Amino acid sequence: MRMITVAKLFFFPAFTRPYRMLLAFSGFVLVVSVALGYGTWAADAALARQATDQVMARFEIMAGLNWWGQFLVILFNNLKVIVLAIISGAFIPLLPFLVGLLSNGVFLGLLAGYYEYEKGVANSTFFLNLLSHGLFEIPAVLLAVTVGALWGVRNWRSFFRGEKAWSSWGDHAKASLAFVPLILVLLFIAALVEVLVTPLLGNLPSFV
Repeated sequence: MRMITVAKLFFFPAFTRPYRMLLAFSGFVLVVSVALGYGTWAADAALARQATDQVMARFEIMAGLNWWGQFLVILFNNLKVIVLAIISGAFIPLLPFLVGLLSNGVFLGLLAGYYEYEKGVANSTFFLNLLSHGLFEIPAVLLAVTVGALWGVRNWRSFFRGEKAWSSWGDHAKASLAFVPLILVLLFIAALVEVLVTPLLGNLPSFV
C-alpha cells in the first residue's frame, strides 16, 4: 500500500486550482492556434502551401528509418519542445505558450488544411490519426506549458514580493518539476503509439 501511495505521489502530484485554470487556458490557446493554421489555407493558399512544404520536409528523415528509429526521433523532438517550454517558462512565463502551443497548433492546422485542400482527406480522418497518439502527447505538451508558465509566474511574484530568491525559487522548481515523470511517461507512450498504431489508422505520415 505504501509503494502504491509513493508511486501515486511520484507520477500524480497535487494538481491544484492554479494548475487547472492555466491548463484550461493552455487548451484554449492550442485550439486557437490550430484554427489559425487551418485558416491560413482560406486566407492565402499559396502561403499556406509554402509553409506546409517546409513542415512536410521534417518527415523525410522518417522515411528510411525502422520503427525504433522513428520512435527515437519522435521522442527526442517532443522532449526538446517539453524541455524548452518548461525551462523558458521559469524565466518568461509567456514563452511556453509561444514555443509549446502556438507553433505546434499552427503546425497541426496547416497539416489539416493541407490534407483537406491538397489530398482530399476529410478532417475527421486526419484528426482520427492524430487522436490515437494525441491522447497522450497533447496532454503532455499542455501540462509542460502549464508547469513552465506557472513556475515563471511564481518566480516573478516572489521576486516582486522581496522574498529570498534562492529559497523561494527552489521551492517553485521542486513543485513544478514534480510533474516531469508524468510528462515523460505520456511522451513515451505517445511516441510508441505514433509509430506502431497511428500508421494503421490511415494513409497519413506520423505526426512529429
